[in-house]
Amino acid sequence: MAGTAGKKGKVMIGANSVTALNSWSLELGIDTLDTTAFGDDWKNFISGLKEWSASAEGAYNVHTDANGQAALQNAFLNGTDVDLKLYVNNTNYYSGQALISGLSIEDPVDDIVTISIEFQGNGALAYT
Repeated sequence: MAGTAGKKGKVMIGANSVTALNSWSLELGIDTLDTTAFGDDWKNFISGLKEWSASAEGAYNVHTDANGQAALQNAFLNGTDVDLKLYVNNTNYYSGQALISGLSIEDPVDDIVTISIEFQGNGALAYT
């Protein structure tokens, strides 16, 4: 079975790549609404509202990546949406508007400084 190597992935904000990141993840969810009625032997459900969230992490580079990591930090501080694109390879990606719901920086004495960013989807997610 053929797979896709993650080395072609990337995170973009608008037209700008976010540098120094080395992983991202995407979570999709949907509410399931119970429509079970009296006399049913099995539960019945219909789909409700959809949601998505994502996260990304890598080496801290806020001080030199003005249009990437710094832009994400500013969007978090200002509470503004970003135009997020999560590339699986050179041509295929997920995209949507997102709020930065969390931003963590870790500075260990024995390793590199890292950054983790949490995104909360704000509206529809598309796949190209």
